[in-house]
Amino acid sequence: MKHNLRLAVLLFAAYPAFSQEWRSMTASLQQALNDVGQRGGGVVYLPAGKYKIDVSAARANPLKISYSNVVLRGAGEGKTFIFNDNSNVRNVSIIQARPTAGGNWLSPETKAVSITEDLLLPTQTIPVSSVQDFKVGDWVVLRTDVTKEFIKEHNMNNLWETSLVGTIFYRYITAIDQKANTVQIDAPTRYFLKKRDNARVYKVKPVLSEVGIENFSIANRQSILPGLGGLDFNVKGTAAYEVHSCNLIMLNSAINCWIRNIGTYKPEENKDGIHLVSSGILLQNSRFVTVSDCSFQRAQYLGEGGNGYMYILASNDCLIRDCFAAYARHNYDFKSMRSNGNVILRCRGENSTLASDFHMHLSMANLFDNTTLNKDFLEAKFRPWGTLPEMHGYPTTQSVYWNTVGEAHPAKSPYVIDSEQFGWGYIIGTSGPASDVKTSPTAGKIKEYNYNSAPEDFKEGLGKGESLRPKSLYLDQLERRLKSRK
Repeated sequence: MKHNLRLAVLLFAAYPAFSQEWRSMTASLQQALNDVGQRGGGVVYLPAGKYKIDVSAARANPLKISYSNVVLRGAGEGKTFIFNDNSNVRNVSIIQARPTAGGNWLSPETKAVSITEDLLLPTQTIPVSSVQDFKVGDWVVLRTDVTKEFIKEHNMNNLWETSLVGTIFYRYITAIDQKANTVQIDAPTRYFLKKRDNARVYKVKPVLSEVGIENFSIANRQSILPGLGGLDFNVKGTAAYEVHSCNLIMLNSAINCWIRNIGTYKPEENKDGIHLVSSGILLQNSRFVTVSDCSFQRAQYLGEGGNGYMYILASNDCLIRDCFAAYARHNYDFKSMRSNGNVILRCRGENSTLASDFHMHLSMANLFDNTTLNKDFLEAKFRPWGTLPEMHGYPTTQSVYWNTVGEAHPAKSPYVIDSEQFGWGYIIGTSGPASDVKTSPTAGKIKEYNYNSAPEDFKEGLGKGESLRPKSLYLDQLERRLKSRK
């Protein structure tokens, strides 16, 4: 990706107010991020030291990056420390990058244009009723609704409702054919788009781009309230209620952005080895975001309701590579039909309470590539959890596990992979002492709900991953694409 930064670095070391070892500087840091963004972009640099911020649900004041071309940069993990000194963070992301207006995939900027043919296979050519409002370079949303017919086709009658958000692909237009009324998009669709489901295309307002968050350690003060039970997030006065659904970092409505060299740490204020109170990184409604060389672990609350996840993907075509996750409810997690085309490459998961999983609502065509697991496992199966009428249900289809290494099984599973995806799923290559997989039965009952994930997912090379060629599916495909452009 391009790093097209336009301003010189803004050094916080130059500010007298930040001369203390601990710098209470939430408002000043926010002002610096705004100033740099309003001037066209640049780097807000935090030299080595400890920086105390106070982000809380009571004031609804996450630290915001609201402009493109802005980088928040420390001197390095283990050198620059950001500490949020407030445990009252329900539904707050401590550092949040999203535009102040626009970018929402669900909010059309222009009138939607219908797709005029059923697109049953991956394609880059989209026939539409009119190309009048489009031009080359436009970013567009291709989208369908969850209709009653869609629900029936996915065996989710009475479990999903039409209020559920359907398939979404975020693309840009590379060519337009005025005579044929078609637009060409930069990457193929990854699941069918049918006229019966109101398949359509529309533009959305610009998203953030070229935002970077890098090179520091981060932690959150743990809650000292009682109550960390599975459903305590609904009970006021508990620790679970106070920290529910908090993320350390969230990117929402962003393209060509990055998070790198970020690690959680145990601040002296916390006990029991706690680094963060709930979840780590959330990528929401974004595309082409790279998360690299990060380490997130040791959450305080591992209860239900979306807590204790280290890396969460609800985006298109993002890459998480060379990252580490441990001591979480779910180390790596995919959610929703907008979560497609993503890759987890050379990452490691350890000591999770539950699986790194495809979690809910039919994500599609994602890839775990060269994942190493120690007392963690990967899962893609019917999930009768959540609240009607939006039960998790079938969480993925057409996703791939490539060259997985299992070092040790967790207590909850004798398998390194349990893959029972809707339609086809793929397991190619496993190795290590914990290399067994599960792909059946394809039909049965969980709780009171019947499921059928036939056909049985494809598997080969079990226990033989060390000899698998290519070693990495993603890197092989990347090399082929780069060669084709020369």
